[in-house]
Amino acid sequence: MSSKKPVEISQLFGQAGQSQQIHQLKSQIEKLETEITQLRANVFSPEEKSVLEQQIEQLTNQLVTQGGVHEIAVSLIDPDPAQPRQTFPSLVIQERAESLRRQGQQNPIVLIPQLDGRYKLFDGELRWRAAPLAEMTKLKAVFLPKKEIPDEAVVFEGQLVTSIHSQKLHDLDLATALIRLIIFKYPDFIDREDEIPKFLNAFINRLVRSQKIQDLAPIKDADLITQQEWLETSEFKEQEEYEIVSVLLGLQLNPVSVNNNIFPMLKVEEDLKVIIRSEGLESSKIKELNKLSAEQLKIDESQAIAIRTQITQRVVQEKLSLSQTKTLVKQTLEKYNASNNKTKHEKQVDKTIKDIQSIDLKSLESTRLSKLHQVLQKTLREIETLM
Repeated sequence: MSSKKPVEISQLFGQAGQSQQIHQLKSQIEKLETEITQLRANVFSPEEKSVLEQQIEQLTNQLVTQGGVHEIAVSLIDPDPAQPRQTFPSLVIQERAESLRRQGQQNPIVLIPQLDGRYKLFDGELRWRAAPLAEMTKLKAVFLPKKEIPDEAVVFEGQLVTSIHSQKLHDLDLATALIRLIIFKYPDFIDREDEIPKFLNAFINRLVRSQKIQDLAPIKDADLITQQEWLETSEFKEQEEYEIVSVLLGLQLNPVSVNNNIFPMLKVEEDLKVIIRSEGLESSKIKELNKLSAEQLKIDESQAIAIRTQITQRVVQEKLSLSQTKTLVKQTLEKYNASNNKTKHEKQVDKTIKDIQSIDLKSLESTRLSKLHQVLQKTLREIETLM
């Protein structure tokens, strides 16, 4: 079995080669690839993240050299529904719009021309979303000729690598993208995507039991040869486990973190996913809000959605911290559980009354009648005191 090396950004543009200018472009991109690869071999500091983004910006500038900068109507541009990043909080869009108003568009977006005269976004969706708020009808753009684009899986992996290392993805976006990339690489998962988190969880639990879980932290950042040797010697119970872990390691992601923090986002309630997409609410707060389920609140689903929506809006509007969110969720659960417990007691009283009324007193022996009389008298005195 073998693992695949993740596609570097420059490889997305490596198909060009029909003119001297494009040959020169390819050479420059290859130099950038080496530098970007060296950066990605380490844990990023803020300075290194800044350098990486500069390298990516430089790649865009190479496309300027290849085909120049064009002004394209915002109305002719379509987002790429397949790209990994799907979360664009309204506040972030507004901030970018203000930047565009004050400073203008500093860097061109990257577009793929379509046959119908429209353009598909390859890079720059945040600027495209912010443009109408900044009252901009056109955006500066460079073109990535469609003939130079590798197949969809390669493009997607390149976009995912870029997003991971520039830390632009919300955990929900990353979880969704990882599922898609695993299916791209291993089509046997088609129509079985729900099983992917289960296979990973089974493997992680096995490592915990065998006390080998600590191996994953260093192997995540190891070179490809070391990773491959580890994959070949690890005790995978199923081929699917190998396939999933090989993809994660190829992206320099820790399978433990993906299992514990990323894949669980796929199970949060749909209304909370909508909030993530619109507000970018942090995963830690989303996990707390997800506790406000119909099962835990002991109410029907429609009521649970209404309560969860109300509490979530409060968290967003009041900008509550994680600690405050936890407290609010806990109080809400206690309130509804107490209410439900009261209802349970009331039902128990109603049942007791019916049971007593249904007793055939004539069929009871005198000793049992006497015992029942004593119990009822004692209970009656307690009721009269409370009344």
